[in-house]
Amino acid sequence: MAITDPFHRAVTQARISLNSSNECNFSCDFCHKEGIEEANSSLITAEEIERITRIMSIFGIDRIKLTGGEPMLRRDIAEIVERVKQVGVKEISLSTNGTRLAKMAHELKDGGLGRVNISLHSLRRDRFRRLTGVDGLFETLDAIRASIDAGLLPVKLNTTLLRGVNEDEVEDLIKFSQSIGGGKTNVLQLIELVPTDSSYYGKYHYYLDSVEGDLKNRSAASTERVSHRRPKYELPNGVTVEMVRPMHNTEFCMGCNRVRITYDGKFKPCLLRKDNHIDFLTSMRRGADDAEIIELFKKAVSLREPFFKLGAQLTEARVPPFHEHTHV
Repeated sequence: MAITDPFHRAVTQARISLNSSNECNFSCDFCHKEGIEEANSSLITAEEIERITRIMSIFGIDRIKLTGGEPMLRRDIAEIVERVKQVGVKEISLSTNGTRLAKMAHELKDGGLGRVNISLHSLRRDRFRRLTGVDGLFETLDAIRASIDAGLLPVKLNTTLLRGVNEDEVEDLIKFSQSIGGGKTNVLQLIELVPTDSSYYGKYHYYLDSVEGDLKNRSAASTERVSHRRPKYELPNGVTVEMVRPMHNTEFCMGCNRVRITYDGKFKPCLLRKDNHIDFLTSMRRGADDAEIIELFKKAVSLREPFFKLGAQLTEARVPPFHEHTHV
């Protein structure tokens, strides 16, 4: 039976950061860095990842997403996937910018990886370089195709839309999705900007209302994912588009079913907060038994609460500073 938080939200997924965003080989200005700004030399090991996954699985956590920073920079990424697979979880997925994935897609699939999310913030080489700081568009496209070939399906194409930068590429992204198989092989995820600082957010945040309204009018069918209650639109050309809108969205928060684990071994109950982390790695390395780690996990779940709550009013002028808790 799944463990639930004080708001009756079942926790069924864990998102595990494998390294610091400060170590990422991309330098995207809009990256939310998994809510962790500072760097730490302590890095959770493959064996420790396996152990904490096994402990969480006792409480119904059966879907694991490996993320970063850039998780493919971990030289032991194949070992990590294999160890997590041995726990017996239903699904292992990976969120990546595509680094090394063209070469490793088949190996990771054989090791137990189920699917991948790949960042694709522009199809234009110059924009891609501007957004990521890396001239890596072709490597990313190769990673997408290799992942499809390896059967890491559906490949999710993650695009954060920014006002005045790439919001005009929606149709091009839909055509690209169609060209590589549409909903049979991939899902296009259009993502709303999460604030890293108020000035950047104010300049580049792009409301997705018009985009979603157009997709809704064009769609042949629509569904809603359990996770974050995200709407998905099936277009007549076979493309599936999923909307990821976390800001000022109580439904998104009330549909959250995940707990995050930082690269340095802390439970992180909410992406948008950093004042309620629970350190388990220190205890683990001091020789704590599973019972002690279980209590830390239960404490972390007890601290989960929706960042945007039902009945709250939050205007654009009161956008919360990222990582700071705002009672709403």
